[in-house]
Amino acid sequence: MNNFFSYERFSLLVKRQWTENYFILMMGVVVYASIVSVIYSINFDLESNYTLNKGAQTSMFVLGLFAGGTLFANYIFKDFGNKTQTMSFLMTPASHFEKLCVGLFYSLIAFPIAFFFVFGAVDYTFVALSGNKSNDILYNIILDAYKEYSIFVNVWVTLQVFVLLGAIYFGKMSYIKTAFSGFLIIAACGLLEYLFFKIIIGDDSMHSHNVNLSSENRHNLSAEFNFINDTTKFITFYLLAPFLAIIAYFKLKEKEV
Repeated sequence: MNNFFSYERFSLLVKRQWTENYFILMMGVVVYASIVSVIYSINFDLESNYTLNKGAQTSMFVLGLFAGGTLFANYIFKDFGNKTQTMSFLMTPASHFEKLCVGLFYSLIAFPIAFFFVFGAVDYTFVALSGNKSNDILYNIILDAYKEYSIFVNVWVTLQVFVLLGAIYFGKMSYIKTAFSGFLIIAACGLLEYLFFKIIIGDDSMHSHNVNLSSENRHNLSAEFNFINDTTKFITFYLLAPFLAIIAYFKLKEKEV
């Protein structure tokens, strides 16, 4: 049998994760559906014949996807927050890669499927009950603006993998530590971007005389800045998530030793 990945072992791990956590996960589904229902209920404009507030729809969708998603991703590797559970997890007869794949499966595949089902059911129900044709189901709005939401999806995937890595790396209080680390990383990236911009543009005295730059220099300057900006976006949106997943694998492997 393959020691790196076995579909049989992987499927058993998936079933085990569900068996051990289905009650808590179902409670989370009920709580979220209840919160969305309450928010929707108080955001009907009675004077406009039950018009549903689009802001409420979008807010509950984004909050549920990001806040709920990261909490769920952190919960997947909750065993690292307790020594006894950590030992039990590490002694499970499966490879490091299979254990990581289970975390990725639940956080990147199972969660969004469940989330869209629950949110879509509540959203559709309230839109239908309103009887107002001006209301629209939120996922129709998202599909109409797919190009704008493609980056949104990439950011969400990267964030999910980052939280998984944080859960493996930090152990206790991993969610708070991961969030704090994320804020520090964002601040550091912002500072680096500013410094790069200063290097390209020059010092303040040069900046004050940029109006005198020739059109050719302006074009070259703009091309350099756009190249750096596009490269940064490509790395952030497409390469960062796989890179974080690789780090998570080696960190998980390190814990097994």
